Amino acid sequence: MADEPTGDGRDAAEVAPAETAPPAETELVEAAPPPAETASAQAAAVSPPPAPRKARELVGVVLSNKADKTITVRIDRRVKHPVYGKFIRRSTKLAAHDPRNDCREGDVVALVETRPISRTKSWRLGRIVERAAS
Repeated sequence: MADEPTGDGRDAAEVAPAETAPPAETELVEAAPPPAETASAQAAAVSPPPAPRKARELVGVVLSNKADKTITVRIDRRVKHPVYGKFIRRSTKLAAHDPRNDCREGDVVALVETRPISRTKSWRLGRIVERAAS
């Protein structure tokens, strides 16, 4: 058997017999205990929830106060024309909730975004910025 070729051009005598080593013993590594939590880490874990988002506020002029507890407000804005670059006035009419019927036509008011109150009202009166001249 020593003189038989191994198939790769060498004699069997030249090839060292494969040693069968016992499988390496795997060491059991115990997981290190988690580091003790510091006071700041504990405080961060029980920190209060983030503050609620500040509601949007728009300023406009009251067009109508004829409906009960509802005012119609025109919000003016200026937008730049996409081709010519000239600034154009655009306006939006919003219905807003006025719980005490304080507003009169021509008043400048600040509206605050709120939950939907009706099909058309998602804004409420924040404050009256300027009273209309009577």
